[in-house]
Amino acid sequence: MDIIENQDGSTLIPIPGGTFQMGTDPADAQKIADRYGWRLTRFRDESPQHTVRLDPFYICQYPVTVAQYDRYLQDSGATPPQCWDDPRFTGPDQPVIGVAHWDAQAYATWAGLRLPTEAEWEFAARGADGRPWPWGNEWDPDRANTRASGVGHPTPVDRYTDAGNVSPFGVCDMVGNVWEWCQDRYSDDFYSFSPQANPICTKPVVHYDAHNVLRGGSWYNISERARCAARYDRFPQMMRRHIGFRCARDA
Repeated sequence: MDIIENQDGSTLIPIPGGTFQMGTDPADAQKIADRYGWRLTRFRDESPQHTVRLDPFYICQYPVTVAQYDRYLQDSGATPPQCWDDPRFTGPDQPVIGVAHWDAQAYATWAGLRLPTEAEWEFAARGADGRPWPWGNEWDPDRANTRASGVGHPTPVDRYTDAGNVSPFGVCDMVGNVWEWCQDRYSDDFYSFSPQANPICTKPVVHYDAHNVLRGGSWYNISERARCAARYDRFPQMMRRHIGFRCARDA
């Protein structure tokens, strides 16, 4: 598998098929809960930690940028996302924000891609050794745009590449900056019945409970929300200043 330069300007990083432990080990969850005074039930949706096997796939090196999304808007005539007229959020190399889940899907289709599953996202971020953050086992506030950085807004997607916000596979900016939409519907107990091979949650839409999964944390989150295993969920129509996306494709 080779790196692919896609038609939308994205660089697609090859991720070999493999097996990894998805979710959070109970001992690690207890340590985090003790540190912040959280209840252990806060980690219910990250458990049980379980073995997942994935086929090879590709994932974009960086989140989709404002410049890329602008080309999509001009070509498709789609409606601009939230904050499109706010200069704090529309630098060409910043991740596009304010996109609903279906907007992200529409862009991916236009680009000949798709959204990653959350299992693919987690494997691409942490690799097979279970590290909490893409660069390793210890938090470093200088390696990602989170609340600790004090920036207070999204930064260019390559801002922290040289600082080491790079996964074992060479995927960048996966934690901090913006939460990223995944394909999956959200279920807090999905890990208890998830299939081992290529899992994706397709929970039916039921009015108040139709959330989708986001991954990676954002510019306003603390470090523990920016862990590779941390899960977040929002209604698919949500358009917020801390939500963006990256794309993937089958191998």
